[in-house]
Order: sequence, then C-alpha cells, then structure tokens
Amino acid sequence: MARAAPTAEGPTMTELVGYVCFTAVVERAVALRMLAARPGPRPSDDRFWAGPHAVIGVRGHAAEPDSSRALASGRPARAGLVAALLGRCSAGPGTASFDDDAGLVLDACVRGADDLPGSLDGDYALAVWDDHREHLTLVRDALGTRPLYYYRTPDGVVFASSLDAVLNHPAVPARLTTDGVRQMLAGIAVPGDTPYAGVREVRAGHALRFSRDGDQERRHWRLDGSAGHPDDLATTVGQTRELLAQAVRRRTNGGTVASLLSGGLDSSTLAALYAQQARAAIATFAVDYPGYETGYQPHIARPAPDSPYVRDMAAHIGSRHTDVILEAAALTATDLWDTLVDLLEAPTILADVEPSMYSLYRRVRQAADAVLGGEGADELFGGFPWFHHPQWALAEDFPWTPTTDMVVQPLFGRAFTELDVPGFRAEQYRTAADEFVGDRRDTRPDTRMRLVVQLFLTRFLPEQLERAHRFGAAIGLDIRTPFCDRALVEYVFAAPWSMQTFDGREKSLLRAAAGDLLPGSVRERRKSGYPLTRDAGYDRALRTAVGKLHTDPDAPVRPLVDEDLVQALHADPMGPDAPRLSRNEMELALRLNAWLTKRNLRLPG
Repeated sequence: MARAAPTAEGPTMTELVGYVCFTAVVERAVALRMLAARPGPRPSDDRFWAGPHAVIGVRGHAAEPDSSRALASGRPARAGLVAALLGRCSAGPGTASFDDDAGLVLDACVRGADDLPGSLDGDYALAVWDDHREHLTLVRDALGTRPLYYYRTPDGVVFASSLDAVLNHPAVPARLTTDGVRQMLAGIAVPGDTPYAGVREVRAGHALRFSRDGDQERRHWRLDGSAGHPDDLATTVGQTRELLAQAVRRRTNGGTVASLLSGGLDSSTLAALYAQQARAAIATFAVDYPGYETGYQPHIARPAPDSPYVRDMAAHIGSRHTDVILEAAALTATDLWDTLVDLLEAPTILADVEPSMYSLYRRVRQAADAVLGGEGADELFGGFPWFHHPQWALAEDFPWTPTTDMVVQPLFGRAFTELDVPGFRAEQYRTAADEFVGDRRDTRPDTRMRLVVQLFLTRFLPEQLERAHRFGAAIGLDIRTPFCDRALVEYVFAAPWSMQTFDGREKSLLRAAAGDLLPGSVRERRKSGYPLTRDAGYDRALRTAVGKLHTDPDAPVRPLVDEDLVQALHADPMGPDAPRLSRNEMELALRLNAWLTKRNLRLPG
C-alpha cells in the first residue's frame, strides 16, 4: 500500500501523555491541555483512550511511520488493558524487525505483566494502564532513547514524554531546584532527576508501577560485563559487524528512512550498511557552511573539514546526497532561537551545536520521516579523546568535565563557586561509579575503561539522545540510533579494552568491523567533532547579545553570570580587550536567559 509522502510541517511534537486519578473521574480535556504545551499547529493525528480513572494518549503526524499503531486497547484474555507507545519495539532481543506495535505490548501483558519490560526490545517509552486492576506501568528502553517523565500527585500520577506537557497539568507546579541549576552547569546527566521539584524521569532500563497501594520501581536492564568476553579478536570483529548490520536492518524497515553522513567512521558505517541492504540508492545528508573548506585551519577537536570525506563516501555507496549549507545569519535568526527555547527541556553546555542540528533535521524532514543518527558510537566504542588520555580517563571524576569546566567557568565562575558545582558533581560521580558491576577501584585497564564507557553511556549520552529526539519529534522526524541497539551494546561493553584499541587507535573495533565497507580516506580518518560555523558574524551576534544583558536589570540569568565580563562585552564586544569567552558559555547564558523568561521561572534561593 502506498504511503503518504513526508511532509515538512511546522513544530508539531510527537508526544505521549496521560494522567491517573485513583479517587476521582479524570477529564480528557486536561490531557488535551497537556498536549497544548508545545508550540505549533494542531496535531494531525491524536489518539486517546479515557476511562473513569485514567486518560492516555499519543499525538503525532498522520504521515509518520507507525503513528496509527501507537495506541492499543483490549485483548480477549484481558479486557481493560491500554498501551501507549512512543517509538518502536519488537518481541525481544534478536528479533529481525520492528513490525510490531502497541498491540504487541498488550499481548506481552497478557502473558505476564511483571515480565513485560524484559520481553520487549527496541527504542521506546511506554505507558500501560490496567483498568481492571487500576495500576499504571511506565517503561523506558535499555539506553533511554525516548524520554518519559512523571509527577506523583496525592491521588494519582501525571506522565508525558515532555516536561512541558507534565507541567501543563494543573496539579503540577513549575519550581526550579538548586540541583537542577547545578546539573546544567556541571555538564552531566543525572538519571531520574529533572530541573523541577517533584517531577521525575523514568530512568533508562527501568519500569515503574503506580497503584492505590503504592509505587514500585524495577530495573529491567543494566550494563554488566562481569561475565567476561569469551570470543577472540577475529570472532569479536565479525560478531560486531553482524550486530551492527542487524541494528541497521531493524531501524530501516519502516517509513522513508535517510541517513546522516559526516564522512566520519560512525555515520559512514551506518550509511554503508544501509546502502548495502537497500534496494535503491539511499538519501544521505550532511551539514556544511559557506566557504568552510576554503582555508580551513585544523583544530584539535576538528582536524579536517568533513566535505572531502563526505564526497568520497557518498560516491562510494552511490547515495543521493544533499549538503545542507547553513548561513550564519540563518543560525542566529530570532525565529530559530525562539524555536530552540520552546523545545528545550533544559539548557545544556553543548548548546553550540543546536541551531545547526535543528536546521539539518528540518531539511532532512522534507525528504524522509526517519533518519539514522550516530549517537552512542563514541560512547560505546571509545571515540572521544577523553578515553585516551590517562589524566582524564583515570581521574575520580567524569572524564569530560575538565573540558566542560574550561568552556563554561569564565562566565559562570561565580555561580560554580556559590552553588558548589564541583561538590555536586563529585557526589554524582560516586553514585554513577557505584552502579558499576565489578570493583570500581580496580585500575587494571580492562576494568577501569569499562567503567569509563559506562560513565559515558549513562551520564553523557542521555543528553545527546534527549536533544536528538526532542528536535526530531518537533518536526515529525524519527531519529533512529543503531549504535544504541541493546544486543550491540551488551556485546561490545563486555569486550576488553585491549580489543577496543588493538591497533593503538580510537575505535579500533568499529573500524575493523566496518573497514571493508568504507573508502580508504574515511577508514583512516581521525576522529573529528561536529562541524561548527567559522563565520565571524556568528560570534559577533553572540557577543553582542550577551553584552546586552548588562542593560537588562531584570534578565533572570544575571545572578549566575560574571557581571564584569558582561559589562566588558557590552562596552566593546569585538575589540582587542574584549573578554575571551567560548561559544558554549555565551550560548548557554543566552539560552538559559530566554528559557527562564519564556517559562516565567525564577532561580531558586
């Protein structure tokens, strides 16, 4: 049957929402109000189920793959079951494709609700209401590729896949916590926490059940390499390749799917595997900037421009390739920044990638309703430089935080001290390290580096996944992440670090597994970060905007930033004596200020 062509609508979120009240009749209108929390036109595909004590629903694009199968209710053996699904799931690990839907979840509930999470696999967030037993179950997949939040009321629970939707319920107050502000400045994810008092996140790999009798939380998946890795290097390379191919196959069989292509090892591997499996030339997309390649100056994080490698790779696989050229003026446009602020769950340190990433997704949406992204590859295969320098990898701290501190502290230095961000982060590190299955104080390379991989997967990756999903969902683009495949993660996580770096380079295992799929230039390319515009106009716009904070005594971010630096930027944003500030801290200040203003939030304390 012919599918509807992809559409490029304005921001219409793909959402899961609902609420339960054990002591009163619920109102469907309240759930509709929750959906209205996000900007954009009226949704093209709302699906709701309402009973006396619960309402549950999904909102999406009618053209989206699987949107019509995201809500299911009733089974002959268990009438009264309702399931709402965000994302895609299959019958279990190893299933060849994601052909199932929310109805599969109900079938699993009939077989045994207590075993529900362990019997499913995929990239999903899930809510199941049992109208007979009157209990609600919320579940997230192993890596947490789809968000899900909740607020426990005195007589029920409010839940949704976005914080704004939860906060739009009349019973939920919007109050920032001090730890929420600390988390934004610390550059780490804190599983289960949100910036708002009382609003919680369903943790990745966990299931929560709410009933009149109380709440229960159960972990249904965890990272565990303690059993060892029996395979030799050749077998490990071959099995990694097979698991990668399976992960791509499972995520390219529904809808019109494109692939991002930066010319790096991660995206090129996904595109090559997809092209190998596809019946026709695949569509690939890359971000670029006017004149970016001309006169390029190598940087430690970006040794070379992407363009030559993108051209080599696109020609190698014969893809229908599009370079999305982004002008600096477009990246600083007011409407784009307003949209980003609307979509933010909370501002982040790595905000400098957001304008171009959202613009790239918006262009991809014109041609496809799903795209393969490389999120998770650097975290799983040890691609970041932080893995390969002992002063970072062996420190009793998150390896990336010296870098994030460096790019944020000049402007936010006073707030760091007054809020004791280092103390907060040290406490969070101890919590994260205690989750490790094994002796976290074992300094032998294989054990220590497995802990480091776990830190990246659980405290660094979640922010990247949340942003990718949020931006994609805003325009009806499903961001599919094969490197977060549960079977792949389990296998590679257990492999010893000596295999991950067997040839003395980063991502040795991934390079060996995919090497024959790639041209030599791409196969041997050094790790390079996401490309950022070098246009001086972009920096000028940032510095001018931060300087203008000096003239606004009511700017809510003012208590967090160094007033002397802001005043100096106001006096002369581009002069030789102007403060040397990173884009990260300037974008964080501007985004945080707009976020607080738009949501009418006050800093705690």
